[in-house]
Amino acid sequence: MNVFSACVKAGFFLMPLVVRAAESDQANTLAIDPMASATKVIVFLLLIVGLIVLLAWLAGKTRAFQGHAGSAQLKTLGVLPLGIKEKIAVIQVGDKQLVVGITPQQITCLTELETPLTEENDNHKMAFSELLKKAIRS
Repeated sequence: MNVFSACVKAGFFLMPLVVRAAESDQANTLAIDPMASATKVIVFLLLIVGLIVLLAWLAGKTRAFQGHAGSAQLKTLGVLPLGIKEKIAVIQVGDKQLVVGITPQQITCLTELETPLTEENDNHKMAFSELLKKAIRS
């Protein structure tokens, strides 16, 4: 009996054991619990949504602190759109009123108003509900 024939005989005896072991490994990998993986996905989605909400809340808080710092000294009195991204604005800085041009690239001071605009014009604007009532009556 040579070595080759001994290995072939041993292989035939051991082959069923190897096949059974491979089948059991495949059965173990295919028998994943779908509820366990769905639970993991839901938990990670909830964590991500919670993180987004937390970051949005923090962004709102930091923006709120920046907006209140100089609001008493700086006011926008009026804005006139000239195009899609271009506009002219009248800004009150302390006692001065400035006319500025605003583009996506820069903000340019065009002039300082000699006679300041009054804020009474803004107080006479009607509320939307009043305008709607007038439109319905007409």
